[in-house]
Amino acid sequence: MKKHCTFAIRVVIFALLSCVVITLVNYVITPKKYIEDLWPTTTTFKGFYKMDRDSIDVLFLGSSHAAAAFNPQVIYDKYGITSYNLASEQQNLVVSYYWLKEALRYQKPTAVVLDTYMLYTFEPSEPLNTSEAFTRMAMDAMKWSGVKWEAIHDICRLDTSQTVNSFIFQNVRFHNRWMDLNENDFEFISYENHYELKGFSALSQKGTSDSEFEPILVSNLEAYAEPEELMMQYLDKIVILCEDNDIDLILTKTPSESWDENRHNTIQEYANTHNVDFCDFNEYIAYEGSEFDFAKDMNDNWHTNIWGAKRVSKYIAGLLQEDYAVEGEHYDAQYASTEDYYQHVLTDCKISNIKDINEYVEEIDHPRYTVLVAAKTDMTFCATDEVKKAFHKLGFDLTSDEYDGYYAVKNDEEVSQDSGQDILHFVGSARNNLVDYSITSKGYYAGNDCSIKIDDVEYAKQGEGINIVIYCNDTRRVIDSVVYDGTMNR
Repeated sequence: MKKHCTFAIRVVIFALLSCVVITLVNYVITPKKYIEDLWPTTTTFKGFYKMDRDSIDVLFLGSSHAAAAFNPQVIYDKYGITSYNLASEQQNLVVSYYWLKEALRYQKPTAVVLDTYMLYTFEPSEPLNTSEAFTRMAMDAMKWSGVKWEAIHDICRLDTSQTVNSFIFQNVRFHNRWMDLNENDFEFISYENHYELKGFSALSQKGTSDSEFEPILVSNLEAYAEPEELMMQYLDKIVILCEDNDIDLILTKTPSESWDENRHNTIQEYANTHNVDFCDFNEYIAYEGSEFDFAKDMNDNWHTNIWGAKRVSKYIAGLLQEDYAVEGEHYDAQYASTEDYYQHVLTDCKISNIKDINEYVEEIDHPRYTVLVAAKTDMTFCATDEVKKAFHKLGFDLTSDEYDGYYAVKNDEEVSQDSGQDILHFVGSARNNLVDYSITSKGYYAGNDCSIKIDDVEYAKQGEGINIVIYCNDTRRVIDSVVYDGTMNR
């Protein structure tokens, strides 16, 4: 009898250990996007679970348009409203519905703001209107529960190319990823603790649109666009879910060149029929009311940059407080404690737009950054006394003879640099040896080239003059790459 008990205990222990190993392998091999990506999908959803229960006033849902437009930190700082941005890349309405359903297990929001871009055809060849990879990434980040079980069965019913087993056993679905595993896959605990932006994606480009954007002035009420039937079905489900939970639903559309009067009219009619509001930032009232400037406040033709997001966020927060009585808290440590982090991210975005070399050097002189420099061909033509004086603040002397190469790196307050006619090469690491970099500089006689690689990826512009790459140790990504040849060229 004793032998049988011992054997049974061993079997149970073996089974438990096998489950732990399989679960860990599943998670390691599943694709993830954390803070070093512009669209940190995994961070967004994993971070949501770390928020205090019943502490969020407002939830945002939708595609990347919404992820880039609604900034919870700005909304809290300005109005004291606590919010979380659950939007993600190519988030179709099926995903939005189930993530809202999941969110309501942990929070009791007063209002939900849903971007409507994905109501229209985006990926016509895909059953769910968006790429399978983005649906998977959003659902893989959801905790196992009755909601997830329902969601994956629904997704597999709608898209027969997907299987329930592939959601359960990711090691089978992603078995070919073994050779592509990186830091993300093994340092996930560290990455998942960086959810300071609460789902907001901070984009930094300014004025990339060549078009003359004009806000919509509705002139033809009979002009309509045909939405995707499946997406409308799940919009209906979201409306009902909000009604059942006494939540105010606000439909919205962030600024986008791909929006028009026809699409606006369709959503406005739906909103009127279902007694919900529609705030369209492409329409004249909201566009002007938010003081939005398409040429300056867009990252590209579809997504706001961090400064445009501030305008959109303040406007929607004002509506929430004035029209929906979302009063907000006077103080919430979850938001007050992340203000400094947000200001650092704002500086990251600012750096990638600075045109004055003195201001640039002033901003990058911070332990937050690893600064890497490599000259190509000859830098003496642009390394004036004024420029040398500016770089001296970093500890760089920019000393080289005509046609010589030059490299420099500042990391953890330590500076390494060299110049000369021979091929110059330097290797090192940042973030406690987690990130490797290499710098090569070839003057005119050594081959007329340069290179700045981080984890074997080339980031240097490789233009003649002073090539500069800025790596942010906190957000774990390159925030700027520029060549200075008398002006800042990106």
